[in-house]
Amino acid sequence: MLRPFHRRLRSEIERVGGTLDKLIGDAVMAVFGVPAVHEDDPERAVRCALRMLDAIADLNQAHPALGLAVRIGVNTGEALVALERGADSEGVVGDVVNTAARLQGVAPVNGVVVGEATWRATRTLFAYEQLAPVPVKGKAEPVPIFRVLGARSRPGVDVAEQPATPLIGRGEELAALQRYYQEAFGEHAVRLVTVLGEPGVGKSRLVREFAGFVDAQLELVAWRRGHCLAYGQAVGFWALGQIIKAQAGVMESDDPWRLPPSWTRRSAPSPATPRSASG
Repeated sequence: MLRPFHRRLRSEIERVGGTLDKLIGDAVMAVFGVPAVHEDDPERAVRCALRMLDAIADLNQAHPALGLAVRIGVNTGEALVALERGADSEGVVGDVVNTAARLQGVAPVNGVVVGEATWRATRTLFAYEQLAPVPVKGKAEPVPIFRVLGARSRPGVDVAEQPATPLIGRGEELAALQRYYQEAFGEHAVRLVTVLGEPGVGKSRLVREFAGFVDAQLELVAWRRGHCLAYGQAVGFWALGQIIKAQAGVMESDDPWRLPPSWTRRSAPSPATPRSASG
C-alpha cells in the first residue's frame, strides 16, 4: 500500500521543484526552498499539495483496494537547514515544520489547509476558504488556517494586483525601461531588455510598475505576458504559448478541440470578391 503512495507523491514533489525530506510511515514531508531558494516557493508548495490530491484520486481509481485518503498541511517560514546531514540528524527543523505538522492534523480528509504566511504569499493565485482558528500544541493563541479551494490561475501567470506600497529605490531601472519603450515606439524597432536579480529583489514589482506606465500612455498598446516555469518538463516555449493564446483570445477553460468563438464567427470572402488580409 505504501510503496505506490510514496512513489507517486515523490514524483509530484520533484515535478514542481520540491525536495522529499523524509518518509515516516504513511507521512510524507516535502520542503520547498531547500537547497535552492525560489521566489515562488509558497506557490509551488500549494500547487504540489493540489497535485497530491489528484494523485491520490488516480491511485484509488487504478487500484480500488488501496482506499487512500490524505490530509495535507502547508506552512511558510524560517527553518534551520542542514544541507549535509547524517543518518542521526534532521534536514529541516524549526517552528515552521512543527506548525505544518499540526496543520496537517487538523486538515479535513482529502483537503489542504495552509497557515497565514502561506495564505498571504499565495492569496491572489488560489481560492481560499478561511476556517475557524485552531489551537495547536506549542502556540499560545489559536492559529488562523485557510482551506485551499483551487487555483485561480495557471502556474507562472500573475493575477493583477495593485501594490499597497510605493516603489522605492528602483527609479533608475524604471526610467530605463520607459526610455527603451519610447525608443521602440518611436523607431518602430524591437528592444530586448533583461532584468536580473536575486529572488525577492523586486523584479516582478518593477515589471508591474512598467506595465502601469504603458497603460497610462495615450496610444493603444497591446500588452502580452508569458512566463517560463523553473520546473517541470517541456516548458521552454511556455511563455510564447501564453502570449499567443492571449493574443488569439484562447482561454484556459476553452475546449482544446474547438476554435474560439472569435474565430468561428468569421466568414471567408467569396472568390468573386477578393480581399486583402493581414495578420
